[in-house]
Amino acid sequence: MKKVLFPLLFLFCISSLFAQDPGYTGPAKMPLKNFWSHIEKLKAGTGTSSSVNNAERMLQQVKEKDPSYNTTALEAELKIWKDKAAKEAGDKNAAKTKEEAERNYFKTLYQKMVGVYSSGRDIQPGVTGKVYYDRVIELNLAEYKEKRSAAGTVDPKSYPALTDAVLADYNEYLKRSDRLKWNVVQALTKSKNIANPQEKMKLLEDIKYECEAVLILSPNHPDFTQKLAEVKKLLGNADAEAAKFYTSDFHKEHVNQIVWSSQPLVIGKEKEMAGAIKNDYKTGEAIFGTVYLGNNVNQLMKGNENLRIIIRIDGGTAVWGGDLSNIIVPLSVQNKSYLQFALLPDAKWLSANYAPYLADENWTYSYFLDDLVSSGDISHTISCELYFPTSIINNIKSSVKLDLNEGTTAIKTQATKLHNELMAGRKLPKAGMNNASIEQQMVTAINNEGWNDKFQKAIITSSSWTIEKNSLTSVIMYRYLSAVCTIKSPDGKCYYQEFTFRQDYAGNGNYDSKIKFNSYGGKKEIGCDKLK
Repeated sequence: MKKVLFPLLFLFCISSLFAQDPGYTGPAKMPLKNFWSHIEKLKAGTGTSSSVNNAERMLQQVKEKDPSYNTTALEAELKIWKDKAAKEAGDKNAAKTKEEAERNYFKTLYQKMVGVYSSGRDIQPGVTGKVYYDRVIELNLAEYKEKRSAAGTVDPKSYPALTDAVLADYNEYLKRSDRLKWNVVQALTKSKNIANPQEKMKLLEDIKYECEAVLILSPNHPDFTQKLAEVKKLLGNADAEAAKFYTSDFHKEHVNQIVWSSQPLVIGKEKEMAGAIKNDYKTGEAIFGTVYLGNNVNQLMKGNENLRIIIRIDGGTAVWGGDLSNIIVPLSVQNKSYLQFALLPDAKWLSANYAPYLADENWTYSYFLDDLVSSGDISHTISCELYFPTSIINNIKSSVKLDLNEGTTAIKTQATKLHNELMAGRKLPKAGMNNASIEQQMVTAINNEGWNDKFQKAIITSSSWTIEKNSLTSVIMYRYLSAVCTIKSPDGKCYYQEFTFRQDYAGNGNYDSKIKFNSYGGKKEIGCDKLK
C-alpha cells in the first residue's frame, strides 16, 4: 500500500508546484502567489466565499500586471471553486425557499379554513352547495395530511397546530351552525314545491355538493351520509321527471333557451336543420325563435295567451315601451314543452299567423319593424327577453345580430302594410253616454291644460259617473267620467287620447257644474276617416 501511495503524493506535489509556477519572477509575482494561497485555503477546507472572490481578484491583477502570462491553469482552477460555490449557494437558497414554502403552505391553508369553518355559529352567506364544495376541494386534505405528517411535532401556536384544531372541532361546528338543517333539510323541503324540473334539479345538485363537501371534512358523518343517499335518489326522480318534457337530446341541451333559425325548426329534426340555426342574419332573412322548455307551456302561461316580450335594438328603448309588446301563444299549442315564434317574420309566417294580432290590435311587429327602419342600414344587435306570467321559470333572454347594410326597403314596405292593416281594423271607442254640453266642456278643459295637441271632439266612454271618496274618511271628493278626445295632427295622422274628467263635490249631494281635467291615459293612432 505504501509503495502505491508514495508515487501518488509525489505526482500531486509536482503537479501543484508546476501549477503554482514557483520559478516565475515577473511583474505579477505577488498576485500570482496570493492567488494560489487562496486556492490552497479552499483545498484545505479553511477557505470561505471571500476566498473565491479574492482569488478571482488576484487573477485579474495577474492579467493586468503581466498580459503575456498564460492564465489558463489559473482560470481552470478558479472555475472549479466558483462552480462549487455557486452550487452550494443554490442548494442553500433552494433549502431556504423550500422551508419558506412549507411555512407559507400551512399559513395559506389555515387562512382557507376560514372559508369552510367558523369558531362560532356562522354560515357565510352564499357559501353553500357547489361554492362550499369547491372551497373544501381547494384545501386538498390529502396533501395536507402528507405535509403534516412530515412536519412532525410542532409549536401549539403554529399554523399546522391551528389547522389540526379546526379539523378536530369541525363536527362541533356542524352542530353549532346547524348546517344540516339550514343547508340540507330546509332545501330538501323547498325542493318538493318546485314545479320546474330544471330548477328542482339545480337545488338538489347544490344539496348533493353540500353533503359531499361536509363528508370530505367529516368522513362517514351519519346524518350527511344519509341525506346524500336521499338526495341522489331524488335527483334520479327529478331527472326522470324532466326527461318527460324533452323532445330530443337537442331539446335537453338547450332547455330554457331560445334557439334562433332562418326558418321555423321542425321539432326532433334540429340536427338535420343545422344549417338554418345561427345567430347572425342579414337583409332579406327572416328570424325565428324556438324556446325549449322544461315544462309544458300551459303550466307557464296559466291560461294566458299573451306572452310579454321585451325587444331592444342596440340596447335602446324597448319596442313599444316593453310593457305593451306581446307575442300570441294560442291555447291550442300550449300542451307542448316548447313554443315557436317569429322575431322578424316573413310573408309566409304572417299569412298563417298574423290574424290574431290584427284581431287583438297587437302592434308588436308593426312597431318593431318601424324601429328597425329608423335604426338605419347598419349592423344591429337585437335582444329579446320573454316574461312568462308565472314564476315557475325565470325570464329567458337571448340576442341575435342583424346586418342591414343592404338596405331596409323590404322591411319598410312590410311595416307600412302591417300598419295599414291594423289601422283598418281600429275603431273609435263606443260612447257610453251622450251629453253635448259635457263633451264640449271636456274639450275646452283639456285644451286649457296646455297640451301640444289640439283636441277636437270628446266621446264619453263611461255609462255613468264614478264617485271618488277619501280612502281614510270616506268623504266624497268628486265624481268622474272616462272619455277619449280626438286629434288631427299637423303631420296628417289622427289619434285619440284617453282621459278622465271630474266634477268636484259641493256638498249636500250636489256637484259643481264645471267639468275639470282629472287624469290621462294612452294615446292611439286611428285612421282619419274614422273621425266624424
